Amino acid sequence: MKKIAITSVYANPLHPGHVECFELSKEIADELVVIVNNDYQAKLKRGIDSFQDETFRTNIVSALKPVDRAVLSIDTDPSVCKTLEKVITELKARDDVSEIIFTKGGDRFAYEIPEKKILDTYGVKIVDGLGSKTHSSSSYVKNIANKADEKELAAELASLPEEYREKEYLEVGYRPWGVYYVLEDQPKFKVKKLIVKPKQRLSLQSHQHRAEHWVVVSGTATIQIRDKQHPDYVGHSILHENGSCYIPKEHIHRLANTHDDLLVIVEVQCGEYTGEDDIERFEDDYERVAIANEPQYV
Repeated sequence: MKKIAITSVYANPLHPGHVECFELSKEIADELVVIVNNDYQAKLKRGIDSFQDETFRTNIVSALKPVDRAVLSIDTDPSVCKTLEKVITELKARDDVSEIIFTKGGDRFAYEIPEKKILDTYGVKIVDGLGSKTHSSSSYVKNIANKADEKELAAELASLPEEYREKEYLEVGYRPWGVYYVLEDQPKFKVKKLIVKPKQRLSLQSHQHRAEHWVVVSGTATIQIRDKQHPDYVGHSILHENGSCYIPKEHIHRLANTHDDLLVIVEVQCGEYTGEDDIERFEDDYERVAIANEPQYV
């Protein structure tokens, strides 16, 4: 009778932490099945197209020595719940399978993962901590949000004082008002650092799928937050260092730096979708007001 381990991975790109997790999983099981997240899920996670397409990533994973079978995810949200249920059902139908486990690296705790409910339903034990977080792709892949902005981004980053630059991040992007870093990106929340140049401001905007929390790290923020039914003069205020505010979903809001120093904001987005294209823009200093049917970005 066989013990089967299942794990899941984006492999976008594959890194030593993935391989370590596979090897440790295979040490405690007779077979290893790896679910590879599809391209749609990869774009949900990063907000951009997959670094390597799903076919390439699945083929690479399947060729690794510890892996007995690689399965491309059929899910359309950030989880692999549907794929996991399908794989578990197939394995339970086999006469030679005595136990199924789900293995994880060191990036998230077992209680945090959305797949836990499915695993509990089928009596599948979670074994986590198999692989070091220090090897994660976010530790060394410096992902530029839009390659077309590479020259402008390089110039903006070069102009920043050293203490404002992030060394560990998932993504960095250029905007006419400054730069942003994505520091964390999970199924129901995203953490960003916004650096707004002096005398610049973001567009007047709203989001359909997410609420936001702003915390001022340094500088002075001029903000507006109001319900769509309220007039423009409602909701203006000033936030200084350590000040914070909450922007409910679908509320119109704007962030501005009217001073001579850089403004640094930590933004926490919470919602069922935190993609860069979830934005309705009403006014913009850089002429980015919506064109019908074109995606928008902060």
